[in-house]
Amino acid sequence: MEMDSGNTWVETLRAQVADLLLIDHVSVHHEGQVVSFSGRLLQDADSAFSTLEERLKRFHYLAQLRRAKGRDVILLAPAPSNRGASRRWVNLLLFLATVASVTFGGALMEGYNPLADPPIALLRGLPFAFALLGILVTHELAHFLVSKAHGTKSTLPYFIPMPLSPVGTFGALIRMESPIRDRKALFDVGLSGPLAGLAVSIVALVIGLRMSQVTATPPQGATQILGTGLLVDWITELVLGPVPDNVVVLLHPVAFAGWFGAFITFINLIPVSQLDGGHVGYAFFGAAHRFVAVLIFLGMLVLGLFSTWWLLWAVLVFFLGGLRHPPPLNDITPLDVKRKVLAIFSFALIFLLGTPQPFG
Repeated sequence: MEMDSGNTWVETLRAQVADLLLIDHVSVHHEGQVVSFSGRLLQDADSAFSTLEERLKRFHYLAQLRRAKGRDVILLAPAPSNRGASRRWVNLLLFLATVASVTFGGALMEGYNPLADPPIALLRGLPFAFALLGILVTHELAHFLVSKAHGTKSTLPYFIPMPLSPVGTFGALIRMESPIRDRKALFDVGLSGPLAGLAVSIVALVIGLRMSQVTATPPQGATQILGTGLLVDWITELVLGPVPDNVVVLLHPVAFAGWFGAFITFINLIPVSQLDGGHVGYAFFGAAHRFVAVLIFLGMLVLGLFSTWWLLWAVLVFFLGGLRHPPPLNDITPLDVKRKVLAIFSFALIFLLGTPQPFG
């Protein structure tokens, strides 16, 4: 449809919301292409949003619902243009590169010497690679499937290889290609990945602990001491029994993959920035999430007194994602009780999985 200019187009948009909102103010921006109507909704926000969604399709417009200073606001704006065709070969190449780098990292844990051992010895790293990639794939696949279930377009996962790191990867991510509909969808997409990845991490940790070695005299050049949260401690005691203070557990690479999976779940659940926990936090707190994010950021700086790792992570969070989370299209409809309970559970998981000094 060709859009009219000036007041004619504004009145056309006004007609789409007139029976949904008792309008008391109209604002026009960007030469009439973006129009906001404020007033009082005449029906619940979820129903109003669904109606607008259907009506605006023929105009290629999107509706955004906000509540500000006790007034309901409906903002109508052109829908973003479709992105270019997905380059799945990029996803595949990055995944294969990550398989190679993670396998190499696992082989090094098993004592592989690239200068002396034959290339086939790299196969020693496969158990670690299978465990860690199983965690990452499950995490990202959960995001992808839940996004699709909510009608949100997203890319396939982009895995990030890091050949020189101990684990061989910096994780993975998916990119949203369409706006998220409401807080329920934002919550579901955000929490699905960490919970799915944590489930596989626990399985890997249990299997790996059964193959780990408990010793009072760690070998010379033993790897770095890892901090553990309460949940990992409980699982360790359940699998190995009480571990005396004068002994150490030399983690099998599969167990290390489980520990790392639990650790990245802890990091992802922190309700700040564009982390998965940031999505959960905004869905739960709404506009107040900005205040929560600032407090958490300051807390990360304080934790930097225990480990410089926290300072690095705080800087990355601030400069890469910022502390302000973008709202979903329908920012009025709150979470239901079930999701609120799950949100509180996810906040509790942060304390069960976290440790102030994860390395050393």
